[in-house]
Amino acid sequence: MRVMMGRQWVQDIRHEQTILSLPFGLGWTIDITQTLTALAAAGMPATVEAFDRLRFEDGRTGFLSTPDPTTTITDGTPDSRDADLIVLPGGSEGGVLSLARRYRDLVVVNGKRQRVWADGRQVSGSSMQRDATPGWRNVFAIARTITVDGGSTNDVTDRTGLPVEQVRAALVALGEHVVHTPLGWEATDRSALADWVLAAYPGAGGIRTCWKRAATLDEQADELIGLGGVMSDRWAAHQSWAEVAPNRLTAFFATHPDMAALGYEPAGVDEATVKVLIPQDTSLLSPPNLGCCTDEFITASVIWQDGYTDAHTDAVNALRQLLHFRADTAHDLRWMHVP
Repeated sequence: MRVMMGRQWVQDIRHEQTILSLPFGLGWTIDITQTLTALAAAGMPATVEAFDRLRFEDGRTGFLSTPDPTTTITDGTPDSRDADLIVLPGGSEGGVLSLARRYRDLVVVNGKRQRVWADGRQVSGSSMQRDATPGWRNVFAIARTITVDGGSTNDVTDRTGLPVEQVRAALVALGEHVVHTPLGWEATDRSALADWVLAAYPGAGGIRTCWKRAATLDEQADELIGLGGVMSDRWAAHQSWAEVAPNRLTAFFATHPDMAALGYEPAGVDEATVKVLIPQDTSLLSPPNLGCCTDEFITASVIWQDGYTDAHTDAVNALRQLLHFRADTAHDLRWMHVP
């Protein structure tokens, strides 16, 4: 009951939010560790090339679809016809096997049972809906920036790394929730906008792989930061709020690093020391964040979406309070010397 009460403000915002209309399930990450293992066992070893792309050793690319083959995300996603293959990962074969037998460019992978269908037949293993609001990533990136930092359109452009025309379009989407002042853009209600971002943000999306290595999390984080990664999860939360145990690490990258060359080996979700994500929300990889940590909004989201435990809820609520404090303090400092 305490956990549900601790998350009630999120449920209220998700049911009542009016800034964007987002589809159910948008932004769910896909752990494809088992998918990659199954493909390798089928003689189709692949590496992660982008949040929605795999590259096979024979040079072909594979568009990584969502577990629901009827779902499409069109916010900047390349048309699937550009890919050589369409890969459907997941643990349930459902009714897609007839499609796999009919279409030779469709690959179906059951990572849980290590089964793979390709070229119209099973090649390995035992026998056996809506579109997103265009520019949703930009809207959230700009809302995060304005809530804490404020500033002119050019200031927002510099902080987010987004083109000015995309910034202007996102400001229109935010509408009455932001206001232009003599100092630039400000949130009409800082606490309300911060809560909306925390509650409505659908997650970074993309592809997640899991790895382990016999080294401290600090050592792993420092090395990955040196490679240009953006750190998140409880390790990042600990950097801004010492009460959070830094016992988990998630790293965002634009392209997947060679983890094996760094001494890592593939791992299950529960035993992983680091999770690597190539996000669909590429605004997380803007220049201000590179070689550093995600902001508190994203860090809270990563923790939040991992589970409903008391520890996760307490961490997110603490980050929420920190964001409210920082937003108010930064606002007061900006306006302190204005006549």
